[in-house]
Amino acid sequence: MKIRTVLLSAALVVLGSLTAVVPASADGISTYYLTFRTGNLSNADTDDAVRVTMFGTEGQSAPMQFDRDFHRGETWTFGPYRHPSFGTIGYISLGKSGRESDAWYAEYVDIHEEATGRVYHCAVNEWFPQESLTRFYACV
Repeated sequence: MKIRTVLLSAALVVLGSLTAVVPASADGISTYYLTFRTGNLSNADTDDAVRVTMFGTEGQSAPMQFDRDFHRGETWTFGPYRHPSFGTIGYISLGKSGRESDAWYAEYVDIHEEATGRVYHCAVNEWFPQESLTRFYACV
């Protein structure tokens, strides 16, 4: 019981310090840019829509869908997106539709929060199958 209490207290201290390090802009609105990297592997590209949701210490984004071709070896940035601050972003959900029936190799998603200058790197390095699929990835 005592060990659990100590671990919980330590976790709360760490979370509290993380939110203190990443302040929101003065009006509580943050501007975000999302960068996607498709692997430079054979058949790594997709014509399917890609979806992402950001999860932070102060809330989560609505699911965002990107309807464009994600070409092999391409890095593509979307934004700006203005939202109330999500706090420290801890993870994302990333998925693709199965509409085009092609696989996709995603290397990473980077999230740049303009007000703080912080870039959250969400390593993926996985194949998404031809069918629709959503997975969760930690961001650091």
